[in-house]
Order: sequence, then structure tokens, then C-alpha cells
Amino acid sequence: MATLKFTSRPMPVLVDLRPMYKICQALLILDRTGYKGKCSLVKLHLMNWAIKEQRHVNTMILAAELGEITLPIWGFDPALSIALKLACGDQLIEPTKTGFILTDKGRELVKKIMSDGTVMTDEKAALIAIGRKITEDMVKTVSKEWD
Repeated sequence: MATLKFTSRPMPVLVDLRPMYKICQALLILDRTGYKGKCSLVKLHLMNWAIKEQRHVNTMILAAELGEITLPIWGFDPALSIALKLACGDQLIEPTKTGFILTDKGRELVKKIMSDGTVMTDEKAALIAIGRKITEDMVKTVSKEWD
């Protein structure tokens, strides 16, 4: 009978699945699109979906200008949910009744990310372009259509 021999090799993890990257994305979303560093879970997932592709960012910018989100549905990322749990464990965010809010420790990390011109440049530009114009009411209105 033949035997197989396996050699273990290092395997890179996609950037989008790295916990620290996702935590930093979540913190940026809370800071740049949330009201006083606070967002609902649904809005966090919406903004996480939006910053993955420029056409999604453009859709959100248009929705902000129109005052209405016209998307039928968007992606929910399990990696974001895991990152949010880890961020809570590290006391970077705190859970609220409907979502999450930045802590002082989280705000300090956001300041470091924002001041470094070499990290997460696409994400920062996208979130700055969208800004706080996508409100929780807009997100709530479109998500009610899922029923």
C-alpha cells in the first residue's frame, strides 16, 4: 500500500480575513460614519460591504446625496462579527442596545490609524467620502424592506 507524505507550508491569510485588519476597519467605520462613534450592527455591516469595492462606495455616496438607500440587500461578513467580539474583548468598543460605540482606547487607535498615511488609505478615503450622511434612519428604513 502506498503512503502519502505531507510537508507543511506556510499559508498566507487574505488581508480581509485578518482579525486586526477587520478590527481597524470596524473602528474606522464607527469613527467616520457613526454619530459620536456609535453605529448599529446593520450599519456596520453596510459600511463594511461598501468599502470593499469602489462601485459600492459610489452607491453609498449617491444614497447620501439622495437621502435614501436604494439597495435591496447587501453582504453581511462573518469576519466582521468576529472582529467586533475581539474589539469588545480588547475594550476598543462597547456594545449598546442596537450596535457598538467607540471607547477612549478605540478612539486613540483610530487617531493613530488616521495619522499614518501609509495604512488603510483606500478605506479611509472611502469612509471620509461617505461621511456621516448615511443615517441610522436610512439604514433602518431599507432594512425593514427585508421582511
